[in-house]
Formats: sequence, C-alpha cells, structure tokens
Amino acid sequence: MTIPPAERLPDLAVLFPFRAWLRHPALRAWTTWLFVALVAVPPAALVVFGDAAGHVGPAIMFATYFAAAWFLVLWVVVRPQNVSGAMLAQVVGLALLLEGPIASGMEALFSDDFDNLAASILGAGIPEEFAKMLPVAILVLAYRRRGLAPRDMLFLGAVSGLVFGAVEAVIYVTIYMPILGDLGTGGAITTVWRFVTDPVGHALWAGVAGYFLGLASHYRTAGPWFALAGIGLGVPALLHGLNDWTPVTGTVLWVVLQVVSALLFLAYARIGLVAAPPVPRPAPLALPQSWGPPAAAMSVLVPTASPASPAPTASPAPTATPARPAAPAARVPAARTSGRHAAADEPMTAPIALGMMMR
Repeated sequence: MTIPPAERLPDLAVLFPFRAWLRHPALRAWTTWLFVALVAVPPAALVVFGDAAGHVGPAIMFATYFAAAWFLVLWVVVRPQNVSGAMLAQVVGLALLLEGPIASGMEALFSDDFDNLAASILGAGIPEEFAKMLPVAILVLAYRRRGLAPRDMLFLGAVSGLVFGAVEAVIYVTIYMPILGDLGTGGAITTVWRFVTDPVGHALWAGVAGYFLGLASHYRTAGPWFALAGIGLGVPALLHGLNDWTPVTGTVLWVVLQVVSALLFLAYARIGLVAAPPVPRPAPLALPQSWGPPAAAMSVLVPTASPASPAPTASPAPTATPARPAAPAARVPAARTSGRHAAADEPMTAPIALGMMMR
C-alpha cells in the first residue's frame, strides 16, 4: 500500500539533521558552550572531586558554576558593545590577584561591629567595594583612548563583583562554616544561598561603581575624575554597609535593599544603552534651494527692453480674432542657501545615584 505524500513522515535527515547542526554557526557560539557547561559542571564536580578533604574542589566548581550563570544573565541584560574577551580575561585575572588581599588588609584596619552602621560601612562596605573597583579602574586607565561607554565599564565592574562573590562563597563554605559547626540542614541551605547570592549581590554593587568609572573616563582633569569615582565608591559602599547592618539583616528591609540594588543596577544599565560621550558632527554643506516658494525678501526681476535693440512691433491681428494677452514676465527667484546646520550634541548627563557579605 502506497502512503500518500501528505501522510508521510519527514525524512531521517529532517528529523535528525546532524550535518546541518554541526555546520550551523549557532552551535559554535560561546553562549552555546557556556550553556552546555552549566549543565555539565555539577555532575562533573562530584565525579572529579568526590569526597575530597575539605570539599574545596567541589566548592570552587559550584561557585564558578553560579558565577558563570549570572554572567550569562548579565550579558543578556546589559549587552555591552565594546567589551572584548581580552578585557574580560584581564578583569578576572586582576580580580583574583588583587581583591582578596586588598579587602582583607583594609578590613583589618576597621572594627567589625555590625551593630553600628558607620562601622559596617567602614569595616565592610568601603574595603570590599574599593577592592572590586580597583581592577575596573586599572582597565579604565588602560583603555582610556578607546572611549568605552559607561555601560561597558558597568559590565566589567559586574564581572569583577562576580569573581569576588564566588571567592567569598568558597571561603565561607570551606573555612567559616566548619568552624561555626553549621553543617546540618541549615548549613546546606546557607551553602546554596551563599553560592547563588554572593556572586550576583557583589556584581550589582560593583557594576554601579563601574558605571561611574565609565563616566569618569571621559574627563582628563583630576577633579571630575575623582569626584565621579568617589560617588561610584560611596553609593555601593552605603548599600553594602546597610546590607551587613544587624538591624537590617534578615528583615523585610533587607529584602527591600536587595530590590533597590537590583533596580539601581538595571537603571544604570538601561541608561547606559543610550548615554554616550558627545561626538561633534560636521555641519552639512549649504546647497541652493530648488523647491518651495521664494522667500519674502527675494527680489522679482522683470526683464526690460534693451535700449540698443528696437522694440518689436506686433503685426495687426484680424478683427475677428481677439488679441492674445502677453505672457507674464518670468519670475526668477534669487539664489537662496539653506540656513540649516546640525545642532551641537548636548553633553551627556550622569544619573545620580544580593546577599549578606562575609563578616
């Protein structure tokens, strides 16, 4: 029995087009391989490291896993236009090299009394936000001639924060939790919370700092540069200090603070999509106008008979045919040039300004 063509199933090459898949550029994109890595990392961490002493290996793998997942989300949200793979590698390398020692050294100089808001800001907010800001500031100075947009630096700041948060989560889970004896069900919940929240929480605050560094990069004098950099440090440090402040931590205000931090980051990211340094455009060339009515100030030129030439005489017309009226004098408009010029760009305006941090 012959099956009608309308009822036949597609060919095997249509159902499983392996050749088309392998040749398609979508499967070669970095986003595809990052997605595959996010699926494969958790079982790979358990297989490779197993029950290694201290569980440091699995902790590093899981922290990297969630940081990479947040990186993918932030990339989709921010869509940086001028950030290259080399820049990302540089900010990650600088973050791993500088952030831990600088934050620890500065925190040792201040009190860790989180019952006091000022101590929370000075002891946790400023040291950690400064440490996350430093790799981005180095890249701002290194790439100052490229004219990177503020949202590009916002994204680099977020990447710096992801690295800091991932490292902090590993240290907390592998060092502090065993000391505290928090290894039961509550410890398991805290572990998941640390791995998921620490990277993105630090990324939000560091991204805001990076945005202000991006604004500062368009100035060549020290005054505006340090003023904008100071705002970029102060706003995240305040949010960070409030996050660690005991009267706020674990309350409804703590949740509100996370929402405010996320909305602030998104607002700067969206503003960065249109904010760019002013670039002067040349004025268009003035061209003669060839359309429209003549201007009121134009003169009307009426041709007159030349005195050297005798006036032409009209032949007498037949009496039955009325004489045709003479054609009106031609109106020749004077040359008129367009007075339109491109307006100068307005200067860029800067907008004014999750998770518990390691104590």
